[in-house]
Amino acid sequence: MGMLAWLRRHVQGVPGASDPALDADSAFAEAGPQTRFGMRPGATVSGLDFYQAIEFQRRWKLRLSAYVRGEACARQPWRDIARDDRCELGRWLQQAGSLQGRNAVLVQRLREQHAQLHRAAAEIVRLADAGQRDTALQALRHGDFAHASHATVAGLSELFIALNEPAGEADRRH
Repeated sequence: MGMLAWLRRHVQGVPGASDPALDADSAFAEAGPQTRFGMRPGATVSGLDFYQAIEFQRRWKLRLSAYVRGEACARQPWRDIARDDRCELGRWLQQAGSLQGRNAVLVQRLREQHAQLHRAAAEIVRLADAGQRDTALQALRHGDFAHASHATVAGLSELFIALNEPAGEADRRH
């Protein structure tokens, strides 16, 4: 299965489809080999490496979990984590204003999902710092962070598909 087919399956909400943030490696393994610079073919569109952005979401969840369990240190205070304009995806979203039509709508939705993700991550770190580790772990697994993470990955997937589709293809599918 190619990368676009894998992402489409997750965007369409196919029953039994796993969380794309947890399954990103398999999609790209199936999509083909890496280039000599480590990039996967077709993963960078409009200046953003969508594979890395999705993979970052998976790794962020793992790092937050390790922090909440006391197995790692926070790299930033929770107030800084709440800022959605300091990470690579956030900076790209701030500059994605040149996208038009449906893509602009998808970028705006992704911007909102990404901002919610940062707010939820900051709350998890704040809770852990306050000694409320059980509450933080529940929020990570089942709360706003889990929902925002899934929504962000789905938004990234949907935007990647839209940016890779030939003109008019999206209109025929909708």
